[in-house]
Amino acid sequence: MGVKRMMLSKVKAIDYEKLNKLATDIAARNNKSKFYVKCDMIKNFIQYGIGYTDYLKSDFVNLTKEEKKTHVTTKSYYKLLKYLNKPSHIVTMNDKLLFDKLFAKYLKRDIIDMRFATLDDFKNFIKNKKVLFAKPQADFGGHGIEKIVLKDVKNVEKLYKELLKKKLYVVEEEVKQCKTLQKLNPHAVNPFRVVTLVKDGKAHVVGNALRINIHDQIVVGCDDTYMRLGEDGKISSRVINDYAVEFDENPNTGVKFKDLVFPGVKEAFEMCKEAALVVPEVRYVGWDVVLTDDGPLLLEGNEFPSYGLIQYYLFNDEREGHLATIAKILGDEMNDIELWKRKN
Repeated sequence: MGVKRMMLSKVKAIDYEKLNKLATDIAARNNKSKFYVKCDMIKNFIQYGIGYTDYLKSDFVNLTKEEKKTHVTTKSYYKLLKYLNKPSHIVTMNDKLLFDKLFAKYLKRDIIDMRFATLDDFKNFIKNKKVLFAKPQADFGGHGIEKIVLKDVKNVEKLYKELLKKKLYVVEEEVKQCKTLQKLNPHAVNPFRVVTLVKDGKAHVVGNALRINIHDQIVVGCDDTYMRLGEDGKISSRVINDYAVEFDENPNTGVKFKDLVFPGVKEAFEMCKEAALVVPEVRYVGWDVVLTDDGPLLLEGNEFPSYGLIQYYLFNDEREGHLATIAKILGDEMNDIELWKRKN
């Protein structure tokens, strides 16, 4: 997909109710009219490719021209990742079955490939297991995932055939997140996103964000709060949602965020840097990690991860964007990527 087609797809996918709410909130927060904010959103979308959600997250209404150029936008991100991630190798990230084979060392759980599993193989796999998750081979964002509670299964052969019919070829045992995450949100596995960038054979961590679902869906991505974590496992930012609302506690469970400590964060950073060198041709990856009481493990890798998770000015009142972090690592190599049109 080219840049123009991607921008057009963004226009077609506009959620006008959300756009209107964001414009109203931004206008009130900055003592401006909603008309001004909407016009500025359109202008910046045309010039920089910034969507209305990221317009809020990057605080574009208050940035200078030079500050705006330090922020990743839809337009610049597409060009950046097209340069960094070789098309011939991105299948290693978006094909879950291939990913599971390449990164088996970091998964730390039982997985079965249903394409080649007989009924007897499947029966042996589910022995002594309580909960399974079945996934499509090449979907993303939690789409199509089914949770299977084995005590409720009356007919294993029927389940086996249904999984094949639905093409849910990736079946894995339940991942048990750490006690801290379980208290915060027991309804879903809450992933810790760690973003790495490879330069000259060395992997760097360029961003992170822990997502906590504040409702009872079995997958994260429905109504999330975001926060950054430090190597010490403590929250190192505000806890906020897509509408710039700050949270002191998870409203679904009542657990307060203050003074929480999550295990294995430093180990997660090291694990992701090591994993990033398995397929160095995919230089920029967003890794979804589960923090468990026995150490971190990988859920999946994303070759086109959402930068909105990690580029949020309200985390720590930041004026400089994620693109600046990338540029500091790439150095002169940034000159090889034409992110903005040059004037003659």
